Amino acid sequence: MNSARNKFLGVLIFILLVAVSGCSSLSVNYDYDQNVDWSKFKTYGWMDVSKAPSNPGSPLQDTPILEQRIHNSVDYEMEQRGITMSEDPDLLVVYHIGTEEKIQVTDWGYRYSDYYWGYGGRQIDVYQFTEGSVVIDLVDAETTNLVWRGTGTGVVDQGQKSPEEMQARANEIINKIMKSFPPN
Repeated sequence: MNSARNKFLGVLIFILLVAVSGCSSLSVNYDYDQNVDWSKFKTYGWMDVSKAPSNPGSPLQDTPILEQRIHNSVDYEMEQRGITMSEDPDLLVVYHIGTEEKIQVTDWGYRYSDYYWGYGGRQIDVYQFTEGSVVIDLVDAETTNLVWRGTGTGVVDQGQKSPEEMQARANEIINKIMKSFPPN
C-alpha cells in the first residue's frame, strides 16, 4: 500500500514539474497616448528599423529569421483587429528586441545542521539566466508620434526548439503584448 502511494506521489510531482516548466513567465506592460482617436487607424505598415532607436548590443537584433517570425506574429494580430497592411499606412509598426545576462542570488540565511552540535552553515542559491525583451511600438504615420507601446520581458529559453515551436512561441509573446491594443 505504501509503495503504491509513493508511486502515485512520484507521478504527481513529475506532472507538476512538467506543467511548471512549460509555463512562461512573461511580464507584459503597455502605455499609450490617451488623446489619440483609435478609430482613425485602419491600415499599417512596417517602419524601417534603421529610422527607429535600436539596441545594437543585442545578439538577436540582426537575425532575419527572428525578424520574420515577429513580422508574421504582428501581421496576424493586426489582421485580427481589422487593420490591414498598406503602402500608405495610418500606423507604422517597429519592434525592438534585446537580451541581458542576469544573476539572481538568494541568501536563505543560516540553517540548522542534522548534527547535534549546531548550525550547518549558510545556504545561498545563485541562478544565472538571460532576460529577453520585445518592444512593439506603434507610430502615427501622419504625425510620427509614438501612440502605443507594448513590452514583454521574460527569461529566454536556451533550449533548442524546432522552427515551428519557435514561431509558436513568437506568436504567444506578440499575442500577450498586443492583447491591450487598441486601448478601449
